[in-house]
Amino acid sequence: MRRRLLKAIFFLLLACGLVFLLWRGDGYLLIAYGTKTIEMTLWVAALAAALIYAALWFVRKLMLGSAEMVRRFREIFLFGSVERAQKRAATGMVDYLTGDWLEARKKLVRTLDKVEYPLANYIAAARSSFEMGDEAEADNILDKALTLAHSELPVALTRARLHVQSGRYEKAIEILKPIDIKMPRQAAVLDLMHHIYIAQKNWRALEDMFPVMRKAKVLSNVEFEALEVLLACEKMKAQSEQSKSLLIAERLPALQSLWKSFPRSVQKLPAVITAYAQALTENYQDQEAEVIVRKALSNNWYEPLVSLYGRLQVKEIHGQIRTVEGWLKSKPQDPALLLSMGRLMLRNQQWELAREYFQRSLNQQQSLETMVELARLMEKLGDHKKSADYYQQGLLLAGHNK
Repeated sequence: MRRRLLKAIFFLLLACGLVFLLWRGDGYLLIAYGTKTIEMTLWVAALAAALIYAALWFVRKLMLGSAEMVRRFREIFLFGSVERAQKRAATGMVDYLTGDWLEARKKLVRTLDKVEYPLANYIAAARSSFEMGDEAEADNILDKALTLAHSELPVALTRARLHVQSGRYEKAIEILKPIDIKMPRQAAVLDLMHHIYIAQKNWRALEDMFPVMRKAKVLSNVEFEALEVLLACEKMKAQSEQSKSLLIAERLPALQSLWKSFPRSVQKLPAVITAYAQALTENYQDQEAEVIVRKALSNNWYEPLVSLYGRLQVKEIHGQIRTVEGWLKSKPQDPALLLSMGRLMLRNQQWELAREYFQRSLNQQQSLETMVELARLMEKLGDHKKSADYYQQGLLLAGHNK
């Protein structure tokens, strides 16, 4: 800008000087070359100089603009006008959404520099290339997109999602963590990181991130509750494994300590109670588990807890049987409850009653667990044919449920 101003002042002074000289007298200009001479007044010479300068300026502009003109004409004739490019890009996005990766990439790449807001098209073109197996091209397109984006967030999220899709979770985390530091509480970043941690079973990292996710409102209330249940159950499973290395007398306090650390709202959730009771049974604390399960079922009927109750190895089995008999009065057709009663009768060596309850449970619901229990019972009773039949039915049922 300053240079242009100086040039304008210079030419203005030069013009003023010429006008001043011409005003003082006509004068003339003589140009001699060999035997040829050209003579003219200063006014004509000044006009000729101005015309020559204008002609040179025009030729220069024409030469500089020719490349741009050729490019524009090429775009118009080969790729169409801007309006046509917009339409081509729109159909490319439709191809992308319908999974036609080849057509999507072809249309989107050819129109990337012709649409007003190209970032979405860059990302779609990159994902199309990735889906076609051309990861190098996808990276190249995303690199170009990064130069246009006002924020690196959309491009970084796309790169991370492509790594996740390929199972490269560590690579994705390497991209997302710096973004999370620069732009904390970004819902999209936290959501993707939490899915990665679940896939990696990195419960510690997910637990550390949980309060931040809640503040950022990354998930709905229902999804947060499900995640809270998952974290509590996984912590209990981990504690159960750790407790197995302790003395029997030390195991119950260790499990109870973790249980008491959970909020009251979490302690009331049936899935978490089931995980706690399961951990107790795995560490030979069935008597404590029986109390927990019985109280939980009196407040909230939950099938996994019902099934677990029949597997508890408590000393006073008759008390267990009386409890289940009481439940059966109000729920005589419950398949899980009938299965649990059959297991209790099996432990009490009442084989025919156990068979009856197993059969009643099977009549209510075809269950692999019940099939296996009946097969084992028939084998114990010496009826190997029926045992084999039940095992065969169990295998068929397992194959059908896959």
